[in-house]
Amino acid sequence: MACREKGMALATVIFVLALLMVLALVLTDKVLKATRGTAAANAREQALSAANAGIEWGRRQLAATYASSDRWRSYLSQASEDLRYPSVPSLTTSTNGLQVDIFLRDNPDGDGDWQCDNDLRIFMLARARTPLGAETIVETLCGFAATQTTTGYRQLAPGSADAGPGLDPGSAAEFHMTD
Repeated sequence: MACREKGMALATVIFVLALLMVLALVLTDKVLKATRGTAAANAREQALSAANAGIEWGRRQLAATYASSDRWRSYLSQASEDLRYPSVPSLTTSTNGLQVDIFLRDNPDGDGDWQCDNDLRIFMLARARTPLGAETIVETLCGFAATQTTTGYRQLAPGSADAGPGLDPGSAAEFHMTD
């Protein structure tokens, strides 16, 4: 008996090939999404590491230049009383090829002068961006012992190190916040 359905094998092969192509496209899409997700996670981690390294670099810079910057007055010259960071970074460094912008503002130390420090405590914000667009911001309250800075430290007002909300006298603790 002769088969009346001619070309059925060709139609089956074309259907199977189309099904395999769709499966290959779906798997390729999943692999690409996973690769992009891994790259984005690595970029975020790299930006966080760069921002933290920028904070440590900035701490060394501030400790070394306390007297020569007139109690950080040159760094705080753009400061305002509204407790906001200036729009222009006070310091800039590069870590592993990433630019890190460092913004500074005085803590509420009771002297009413936001452009001059009197208790060796200062807020520092580091911002790092990766080429993939990931941005990390790390903020910390930096405190220095008078022995950590170059000569020239002097307390402007007695007891001003105790002023300001939530600040214990002596070395300041660090508070990290990442976004």
